Amino acid sequence: MADLVKHYRTLVGIAKTWALKTLPGWSDESHQDLIRRAGGKRVDGRYSATTLTLSQLHIALADYEARGWPRKPYFADKPKAGGRGRQMAERREVPPQVAQLLRLWGLLAKAGKVQDGGRAALLAWCGRQMGGETPPNFDALAVAERMQLIEALKAWLARE
Repeated sequence: MADLVKHYRTLVGIAKTWALKTLPGWSDESHQDLIRRAGGKRVDGRYSATTLTLSQLHIALADYEARGWPRKPYFADKPKAGGRGRQMAERREVPPQVAQLLRLWGLLAKAGKVQDGGRAALLAWCGRQMGGETPPNFDALAVAERMQLIEALKAWLARE
């Protein structure tokens, strides 16, 4: 319950920031008045959202929503946006060998043994190691090839 109250207080802060940037004439005093109307108590000369109960926080958030705050609730059954704003069709589990390849490549980059720690650079390296073209993605590599590449990366990481 305490985590939910903390989360809602964070949302009130986000809504306040939105209102200050978006609503004409909205000020800190307007926010203070909203908190007072929701049932907030005065602390150090200001009405504080930390004094609001869960139901009072609901009231404050509903007030911001009525003013146009675009609160977007999280629904676990809907796909989330990807890192670059793409909609993911479904979330796939990363094969353990691919995760290991990525982890080792990242460690090599961190150790300064490779200049580019990105996936594209790793795919290019995989293509060179396999003696062919750069694979389009990690799924194009067979499990045996992945294991061979993992061993090569481990050996490279172990070198001084």
